[in-house]
Amino acid sequence: MCGIIAVLNKDNGANDITNVIIEALERLEYRGYDSSGIAYLDSINKTHRIRSVGRIEKLSNEVKSYALDKKAIVGIGHTRWATHGVVSVKNAHPHKTDGISIAHNGIIENYKELSSQFNINLESDTDSEVISQLIAKFMEDDLNFEESFKKTVSLLRGTYGIVAICEEEPNILIGAKKGSPLAIGYSVDQIYIASDAIALSSLSENVIYLQEGDIVVCKNNKYTIYDKDFKEVAREITNNIVSMKDITKCGLEDYMLKEIHEEPNVLLKTFENFENPVDIKKYKSLYLIACGTSHYAGLLAKYWIEDISGILVNVEIASEFRYRNPVLDKDSLYIFISQSGETIDTLCAMRNVIDRGFDTLSIVNVENSSIIRESKYKIRTHAGMEIGVASTKAFISQALTLLLLILEKNKIPTHKIAESMQSVIDMSDFFEDMAQKIRNSRTIIYMGRGTSYPISLEGALKMKEITYVSSEGCPAGEIKHGPIALIDTDVYAVILAPHDRYYEKTISNAQEIIARNGRILTIGSGRIQNHDSIEINNTGDIGNPFVLTTAVHMLAYYTAKSKGLDVDKPRNLAKSVTVE
Repeated sequence: MCGIIAVLNKDNGANDITNVIIEALERLEYRGYDSSGIAYLDSINKTHRIRSVGRIEKLSNEVKSYALDKKAIVGIGHTRWATHGVVSVKNAHPHKTDGISIAHNGIIENYKELSSQFNINLESDTDSEVISQLIAKFMEDDLNFEESFKKTVSLLRGTYGIVAICEEEPNILIGAKKGSPLAIGYSVDQIYIASDAIALSSLSENVIYLQEGDIVVCKNNKYTIYDKDFKEVAREITNNIVSMKDITKCGLEDYMLKEIHEEPNVLLKTFENFENPVDIKKYKSLYLIACGTSHYAGLLAKYWIEDISGILVNVEIASEFRYRNPVLDKDSLYIFISQSGETIDTLCAMRNVIDRGFDTLSIVNVENSSIIRESKYKIRTHAGMEIGVASTKAFISQALTLLLLILEKNKIPTHKIAESMQSVIDMSDFFEDMAQKIRNSRTIIYMGRGTSYPISLEGALKMKEITYVSSEGCPAGEIKHGPIALIDTDVYAVILAPHDRYYEKTISNAQEIIARNGRILTIGSGRIQNHDSIEINNTGDIGNPFVLTTAVHMLAYYTAKSKGLDVDKPRNLAKSVTVE
């Protein structure tokens, strides 16, 4: 979601940190945002703040037109995804109170209570501004910047990744983490704090991930980390594995298209790097807990796991699971699935399970993320950096990882599946033509049976995310129990019908739509006369879902492109959802 970058020059260096901040914010665009801003101290310790609604490019142009002091000492930048308060310059970060400037990711749940308690009048509509107000108020009580920051943090309830700078003490940069990621980086000339290692990809070869409750104070050319009890601690230094290949489009028009093109290779890479840390057969049941696309990967895996192993599988939406009082037991394994490893509902759900003393397994794409650090067992999915907001290749890696938990490698024809996925990618002309037919549909209904049903949910999600066309996925057998009421000539149905044991019944459901003047696209085996279809190579119950996934991703992508939309930055959405 929101992105943070902060830079402190060592020894009052003369580097132009505004360029560094803007370039880092551009690398954070993939997280999703609607406004952005930058604040920095110049050589005479005066704060300059520029904020803008819209793309980073607009902010960058405003910064370039501003009379900037190139000897800036310290600065912070932020991309905001609106939670409290509408999208406006007033609500954009950084927030400034007197000489204190802050940027914040997360939600301060008790901001109204704190505002009342300390008689604070907020200038913005945000919860975040209370942080700068409190730091400034405590400094008026003769506390220094670091002491005031720590006292403020101790009062906050909710989630946060915070960075702050101060005019009175211009050689200090401070950050704090609780429930929202922060990482430290460094170079010969500068120290950095960022919400994401990708922001540091060209700045720092190493990163240090803050742990829950940590505070970092950067001054005197070094950083010092304190834990939640304000005791000095050391945290592991790791290599920053984000490469330039990860953050470039490799000659393709969009990150989303690049990531769809990577799906066959991600399948192979996930397969090659898989190591199973736990024998799931010793558990009487499994819980697969996730949000969004990751939840659909769990629904798909339920079919495989129950069919192959006979183990009972419960698939849960994390945002609901964490607030229920579910009946759990020690004989179950609780599996948490997240691309970023920072999805707040999934993370909090996992912590609830850990607190009850049950076994947890995380399936996560990002090393050193909170979920992978805190779970008992862990698997990285090796999908590589995913920058497009609409997740694609991560779904492939998650689904295969879940399958590998219960099926021997030699029983999965990965090369055949990857070749079939590539053959779908090579049919871009078909998807471009099909996009012209469905782009003006009032509604698009995706239907499938068996393992094709979760893929119908994934297809509908991608279509609505990036085209803004109302879309829904449903079991093909359920069409007559409600969705068929939607059918008319302005509705398209996408029928997922691979040649499996459900094929004939699925085609019969398609006929029910045709009989009511509905238009259909069949993806799978065979054709229905006078209607659109695309055939995929039959790779069996194991392989077909992967090939169908690539097909529905391609369809959504080209439909969005036909409408002239920004597929990488769909409106209102964010990549890593770190607020509730």
